[in-house]
Amino acid sequence: MNWGECKLIALQTMFSNEGASINVDDVNQDYIDAMPGKANEAMLQITTVGRPILKTFRIRLQPGVTAAESGEELVLPTVEKNYRITLTEYCPRFRCIERNQLMLETEDGYGRAQDWDLEGDDVLILPGDMAGTYTVWYDAYPVKITAATPEETELELAEEAAALVPLYMAAELYKEDELAMATMFRNEFEDGLLKLQMSYREQPKGGTVSRVKNTTGWW
Repeated sequence: MNWGECKLIALQTMFSNEGASINVDDVNQDYIDAMPGKANEAMLQITTVGRPILKTFRIRLQPGVTAAESGEELVLPTVEKNYRITLTEYCPRFRCIERNQLMLETEDGYGRAQDWDLEGDDVLILPGDMAGTYTVWYDAYPVKITAATPEETELELAEEAAALVPLYMAAELYKEDELAMATMFRNEFEDGLLKLQMSYREQPKGGTVSRVKNTTGWW
């Protein structure tokens, strides 16, 4: 869903637009002007408690290299001490590490990293003598919508999450005009948010592969 579609759906939900495109008039102009702020509120709620925006950032530790950063990867030399890496310096929209998930690839294989810590909200502690590439999965804050956001801009949300944004906008914008309808829209939004949250929590999380040993000789 793009920003233009989101605005149109919100206006249609409030019965404030006729036709298949936005027709600005004296009735809906105030609604349109207030939409960016309400869209940002909706996306913040959705990504915080419903379905997050997932991003990755790589940290590569390698002997003899010069420290460098390329936007999606930080390269550091191996050292005999711990590294303290402030993730918000490299990931401006960083909110938190996703489900405590930090992966490590070394010459021995790829799997969840075991030796690491998090100081405060965003300072990652890594052993400096462990050569390999860490992949940090993190939840990101959504890109903010402004009055200058082009209508063709895609909302950075899963489809089922994006569908809730115009519903929240309609609920908030319609409160002073039709409180009963606005309350109904808000209840629909909260119900959808709960279903989104439950659906995301029920997704497979992965785990340790179990191995069964044959001790009977029957198979």
